[in-house]
Amino acid sequence: MSEPNWTRRAFWLGGGSLAAAAAFLTLQPRAWAFHRGFGGFGGHHGHRFFSDPDAAKERAGLAADWVMKTVNGSEEQRQQARRITDRVVDDLQPLALKHRDHREAIAHELAKPSLDRQELERLRQEELKLADEASRAAVAALADFAEVLKPEQRAELMDWAARFHGR
Repeated sequence: MSEPNWTRRAFWLGGGSLAAAAAFLTLQPRAWAFHRGFGGFGGHHGHRFFSDPDAAKERAGLAADWVMKTVNGSEEQRQQARRITDRVVDDLQPLALKHRDHREAIAHELAKPSLDRQELERLRQEELKLADEASRAAVAALADFAEVLKPEQRAELMDWAARFHGR
């Protein structure tokens, strides 16, 4: 099989699909973007996900198994993928807890009679650091997961993603 012609669009489409499939339940959409104010990955639902690491690992492992079935992965690949999803849950759980603490601190600051803008700014900067750490952990897990797959399996997954997204 010839080397696929990697375009920027294909890279993001395939990489995003691989990330979503491999870590969807582990990372939750809130881990990737703080799109609901201070809800983030430790917010309304994320903290419950990470409150039971064994259940989180099981859900993430099921997502990894689904990917492996999609590309006819071997049992060894499935075991490697499970180790990766277990590790990323372990890596993200403390970040989710810190995020929850920050969210509570922000709410506390906003409830005060006078606002401390410096404290709010400090908390905002801490949140950005947490988001960067979570992103770094997610991309590292994505790369590790991608390395478990053979090049033709990655290409197959990217083809699936392109078809799924109508491209």
